[in-house]
Amino acid sequence: MSARLVILLAGALAVSGCNLRSDPTIFPYSVDEVRTMLSDAKTTLPRRDGPGEIKIWGTGRSAKGVRLNMKYASWAPLLECEAVITSIKPKETRVVADCGKSTNGESALSRTQDALRAPMFEEHIAATLNKRPFNRGNVDAKEVAAVFQNLGGMQREALQMSAEDARLRAAERRR
Repeated sequence: MSARLVILLAGALAVSGCNLRSDPTIFPYSVDEVRTMLSDAKTTLPRRDGPGEIKIWGTGRSAKGVRLNMKYASWAPLLECEAVITSIKPKETRVVADCGKSTNGESALSRTQDALRAPMFEEHIAATLNKRPFNRGNVDAKEVAAVFQNLGGMQREALQMSAEDARLRAAERRR
């Protein structure tokens, strides 16, 4: 009975045109339309940890696409990212956030910091190009996944740093 249900559902999805492998980074716009939409887009969110706002905005075109900026508060440093825009077809474009990588890619902590840099920008891009509100739940899910993916490595690095610190302190005490 369950095999029939699976076949029936698969057939229904195929007939309805549902694409189970859809790529959330592909949008039905030309490169120029995407550049204009992202250059003009602004997202403002309330901060969770107190008063103030988080702001994300486009600052204009770049060689690869559009430059994006974000500030978590008026006193916070400016964070930058680039929306890399690639034409797939005349009315189909892939857009991915390229927020740079740290120089120490072998460190689990660095990999986690790199992974945590992009979700807010990715959601800003998706919300803008899908013409929907910013969904903080999407950001939270990506951030949690990034932390859990690197958790074991970060724990090992923390233990190594702690052991090294203890060794250095013991050496200082012996002097």
